[in-house]
Amino acid sequence: MSDAQIKAVAATGDITTGDSYLHCVILTGGSDAATAVVKAGGSGGVTVLTLKAATATSVSTGALGPAYCENGIHVTLTGTAPAFTATFE
Repeated sequence: MSDAQIKAVAATGDITTGDSYLHCVILTGGSDAATAVVKAGGSGGVTVLTLKAATATSVSTGALGPAYCENGIHVTLTGTAPAFTATFE
């Protein structure tokens, strides 16, 4: 997995805009519960993953297989000060 990248974000937006393989996601709730909705193909794309974390708690998907995301990976985050990290290539 020599091309693997790790990207952390704290707001809704694109992780990448190119075809990618999503390997793992970690979500941490801030001062309240957090939700991450991951989509392939941008904000209007296909939902590939929904993850929820309780206040000040981290959850991980573990290895995803990897999951192919055509035309990029987009994440929509909810909650107060969530932290989101994705590993992809």
